[in-house]
Order: sequence, then C-alpha cells, then structure tokens
Amino acid sequence: MAVLTLAGCSRPPLTQEAAARVIRDAARFREPGLIGVGRQDAPSDCKTKLQDDANWRALAKVGWLEVHDEDDYERESGGHAAVKCAGGLSGDALRAGATLNTNTYDQWRVPAAVRELVSIKSITSSDGDLSTVQFTYRWRFNAFAGQILQPSAEMPGTAALRFVAGSWQVTDFTVLPEFAPTRQP
Repeated sequence: MAVLTLAGCSRPPLTQEAAARVIRDAARFREPGLIGVGRQDAPSDCKTKLQDDANWRALAKVGWLEVHDEDDYERESGGHAAVKCAGGLSGDALRAGATLNTNTYDQWRVPAAVRELVSIKSITSSDGDLSTVQFTYRWRFNAFAGQILQPSAEMPGTAALRFVAGSWQVTDFTVLPEFAPTRQP
C-alpha cells in the first residue's frame, strides 16, 4: 500500500525541454505585440498620406491596407466636396488580428510581432511542485513590422511553473516585458 501511495505522488522532473514547451504554450506568452496605427481624420489625398505616414506605407506594401480618395461633403462649405483619404484594413489584416482600437477610436491595433523563446537559462525548485524558470526571448516581427521597426534584442523572462493535475503549468510570469519596439530612423 505504501508503494502505491509513493508511486501516485511521483511527478516527472521539470526538464529544460518541458519548461520550454509549457512557456511557449502559455496564452500570455503567445499574445502578439501590437502597434497603434493612426487612421486618417483630416482632409488630404491618399498619395500625400502614404508619403507622410510610414505605418500606412508599410501596411499598404504588405497588402493589409486598402486606400482610396473619396469626396467628403461635410468638410467643405458651400456644398462642394473636399477630398479625404479613406483607408480600411484589408481582409488579410483582419485575419492577422488587426482591429479598431476601442480605447482610441482614431487608431487601429495592428499585430506586429510574436514572442520567440530563445533559451531556458535556469530552473530552480522552491518545493516539490513549484519551480521558477529563467529564460530569454525575442520578438519575431511580421512583414509589416519588419519594414518600420529595428530588430529586437533578447529579453529576460521569469515564469513560475507548478505541477498540477499531472502536468506542469505556468502559474504566472513574474517578468515578461511588454512589446516596446524601436522605430527605424
């Protein structure tokens, strides 16, 4: 009977491979890095807007933005139309996760990068079922962000993993910096 109890309490050791898999699969680790892209809200033509706005140029270049000039009768007095630049996120952009920013309605939220685990640096067990994992990661840019952002350096991360219900799970990321890209000059 004692043998069965001990066998039932055993857990597999937390290896670097297992820690890497659990961290990569965690929802918070998989959250994309987003960039706020301003929408056009003043009269201008699309050619000028694309020349002046690197974000719009990059979105248009990868086919994530559909732009056209349209008449805007509300912006001109005397019943004459003014021209404004109208841009809409394409179906590809929407499938990639681009959305209207509900906090700032004059912006879109456009996915720019995903985290890529580089290495597991250390695993420290504080008790039998809880371990702290130090790791490094970098942001891997998509085609849009690769045109406007400087490459990402490796960043440190820390996760607490607990053995629960027969498997290792991330209970919390104690260090996982948010997406803070540096623009190309």
